[in-house]
Amino acid sequence: MSIGKYVTDFGVIGSLMGAIGTARQTQSMRRDWRRFVVWIVWAAGLVLAISSVSMREQDSAYEASEKDRHRNVAQAEKAAKKEAKLALKKA
Repeated sequence: MSIGKYVTDFGVIGSLMGAIGTARQTQSMRRDWRRFVVWIVWAAGLVLAISSVSMREQDSAYEASEKDRHRNVAQAEKAAKKEAKLALKKA
């Protein structure tokens, strides 16, 4: 697992920079439950950014397999049409 792909991703960088705005916002807030909710929302955004980077390789592999599957289905349909055409000529 390479940390470089996380460090260089703009979504993760932007989410980490959001901590500055969150810290500024919570400094002026009263110390109650709402402050924790703000930090939980920021943490959820960071988790989503990190998980999107980690799932990117699996998404690429899935897209490639779907393209192969669609290509194979198209080839099978083409072959079936060709066989049906030959069967009509023989009949």
